[in-house]
Amino acid sequence: MGSAVAAQSAAPAAQARPADFAVEDQQPFRGQTRRLKITNQDRYVTSLIFSADYPTHFRLKPEFYPVLTPAGFPVTDSHQYCFIHHQSVMCGHGRVRTEDGRVIDFYRKLNFPEQARSDKWHTEERNLYHLGPSGIQEIVEVKWSGGGKATIDLTLHWRTRERNSATGETILIEQRRCEITQSGEHTIIDHFTTLVPAQGAAVMEADRHSFCGVRVNDLIDPEDGGTMRDSEGRVNPEGNYWDADGERKAPEWIDCSGKIGGATVGVALMGHPGNVRNQYYMRGWGLMEVSPALGVDVTFSQELPFRFAARFVAHDGELQAETAGALLNEFGRKSVGG
Repeated sequence: MGSAVAAQSAAPAAQARPADFAVEDQQPFRGQTRRLKITNQDRYVTSLIFSADYPTHFRLKPEFYPVLTPAGFPVTDSHQYCFIHHQSVMCGHGRVRTEDGRVIDFYRKLNFPEQARSDKWHTEERNLYHLGPSGIQEIVEVKWSGGGKATIDLTLHWRTRERNSATGETILIEQRRCEITQSGEHTIIDHFTTLVPAQGAAVMEADRHSFCGVRVNDLIDPEDGGTMRDSEGRVNPEGNYWDADGERKAPEWIDCSGKIGGATVGVALMGHPGNVRNQYYMRGWGLMEVSPALGVDVTFSQELPFRFAARFVAHDGELQAETAGALLNEFGRKSVGG
């Protein structure tokens, strides 16, 4: 566990080779950040990147970045030209309400409040200059293993940020498991969350900044020639999809594919069939999200934890609907709790 490997440039996948995952723990530049670099047969697969020293570093939630297909193409992006809070494969929620009525953003990167500053894009009630600061997802424990797959187990404290302080109040406690595998043309990241309040009950207020999401590589998003397709056959869907039927019926999966050089590659997102609900939000600049709380509040407590699971599939070639369905069925045989 925790053995180091020499990371090399991605090369075409050798389909017949058995999986041999390893995790290298890197702590560059005076330990401000950590990167768990994941390789398979010495080929780079992805990295989990997270802050280790707030407030000298401002990474507020961890991310897998980049995420490579088995042939070595990066299909995710981070901190793109629009929306700096979009961080590759990510997890968070924009409006968490505590038992005492505070609402804290654990998705965006809101600064400390500037009460005299106006926000021309939002109403006074949602003025982003008044709502900060965003909270931080602090990883307080991490364990990993390699071999046939890479498994990373995390304990995270979703906590407040305070002026002139490296500490804050813990609002939520999360146990997160991530499993990384490769098979054929697919790199798969399975994400499992169990989340409880540090005390009392908490509410995820309905918000489009939620819960498991991926920012697609700018080279393959719909704005730049790529195509989003979902399980309902829709092409380049936009906005919320959360109904049981009709034009806004929630899909079972969403995929974005395009070309990098001469290669067709992409990334798909699918919610676990056992989740309380799977609502989807997609945008043409390359954002895909699945959440139970886009349009509905979710209340949870220590006695009734919030559990949610999602699968991310980075793929070489087009992802056929039949293949996506089979990957979802396989995922559904796992427990939502990981």
